[in-house]
Amino acid sequence: MDREIVSRIVDEARSEEANLVIWDRRDTFTVEPKAEISVEDDYLKVKMEDGRATVYVDYGSIYKLVVEKDRSTRASARAGFGAVIS
Repeated sequence: MDREIVSRIVDEARSEEANLVIWDRRDTFTVEPKAEISVEDDYLKVKMEDGRATVYVDYGSIYKLVVEKDRSTRASARAGFGAVIS
């Protein structure tokens, strides 16, 4: 996935105080709005649980990012961006 696309999605999640759901080759995990997200040159760095856990996700391993908005407003309030890696 392209760094600029990841940066735009992270900015959207921050501005809306929404969860960011990340799918990569190995796992799927949800980043809450209070987590510290840093868009680096080659990877996405996420500090979770008050700095007790840090996750590094290589852009090449990300195949889908979703900004998970508050579900109480609408059942289908998800905006997702995906990339197919061949």
